[in-house]
Amino acid sequence: MKKKTYPLDISALAYPLIKTRTAQSVFRLTATMDKVVDPDALARSVEDVLLRYPNFKSKVVCGFFWHKLRENDAPIRVKQDERPPLQPLRKEDTADYPFRIAYNENEIVFEMFHAVTDGNVGGAFFSDILTRYVEMTEDTSIGIPDRGLSMTDAFLRYGRKMKLREMSVKRYNGEKVHPLGQRGNYEKIPRLFYEEMALAHLKRKAAEADVTLTEYVTATYITAILSCASLPLKRPLALFIPVDLRRFFPSDTYQNFTCFERIVIPKGTARVSLPDILAEVKKQFREKITKERMQRNLDDVVTCFSLPVISCVPLFVKSPCFRLVKMLMNKVRQTAIFSNVGIFRLPPEAERHVTAVRLFLNVNRNSPLNIGLISYAGKCTVSLTSKLKNTDIPAKFFELLRS
Repeated sequence: MKKKTYPLDISALAYPLIKTRTAQSVFRLTATMDKVVDPDALARSVEDVLLRYPNFKSKVVCGFFWHKLRENDAPIRVKQDERPPLQPLRKEDTADYPFRIAYNENEIVFEMFHAVTDGNVGGAFFSDILTRYVEMTEDTSIGIPDRGLSMTDAFLRYGRKMKLREMSVKRYNGEKVHPLGQRGNYEKIPRLFYEEMALAHLKRKAAEADVTLTEYVTATYITAILSCASLPLKRPLALFIPVDLRRFFPSDTYQNFTCFERIVIPKGTARVSLPDILAEVKKQFREKITKERMQRNLDDVVTCFSLPVISCVPLFVKSPCFRLVKMLMNKVRQTAIFSNVGIFRLPPEAERHVTAVRLFLNVNRNSPLNIGLISYAGKCTVSLTSKLKNTDIPAKFFELLRS
């Protein structure tokens, strides 16, 4: 029987092209259980839940023009988590699935290739796995919700093709920004840091400053970076913020539906004051994260990947050209990335067996210190993935959050 195939959403077409042996765009979710993990039950749980997520039950393969997803029937592999975190996925660990499932004592690890989906749906998938796992190991019936998801490409549904001259190419290419890494200050293996705080406490601190939780943590992180930088800034500081477009455009897609916005502290900044940074961050969030701006982002993505010079070139030509352009234009476009995926939800019967959930983003030399934020069971976990030897910024960041 011929295997089913699915197209990648239009925003994800670049992810397989920029993957290398040492770098891949992946994110990591972990769950701490109240008991030692049963790997066999975990594997069966993943197999059951996969039937609900057709684009996850797949492998990324080469098409003529673009990569695509092909149905994968290989048995699920669940191994002890002996690999360094957030490394490129390997067939021996994943059986070619676009994700990795592992365990370590009482922790379950899930790492996902961003070409297939974003943190919103990745979190739903992980939640369903944990629910099914608790059902199996506790011999109980909970029920996995029908999320009503579909394989709609939401970018194509809402995006509009524009003329090339209407695109703001400079907005995406940008100028070099303030880097966190320096030669000799990189680790080969990323390190993971995190702090758990009461969600109510952080929300109260944000409310006192008349900002949202995301704006508050963004400003705190920028303040920590500035506190450890040589001032005045010689280059602007740019924090990339993934925005869930479902906030503005209703969608039930399994696939990616996020875009990035940049929060920029200008070149020449010399003052380090949390109230000042909070005011600037709040202003930029309100100006940039709007439905009108998100519509422009959608239109840019659809226009770019629909250009004949890009879409009609065979993949075997496109891949080396894409890598060459990336190498020639390589520069630090973002100081760091900060993603808040919001509240992670489990049914109450499953929640009592999961004591903590954490989110970590991948890093590279151009953005070596990224933040993930996730809220679960009344706690907010702020996580840092670092490829830097120096720990001054994480220490200052967590100190500011605690104080």
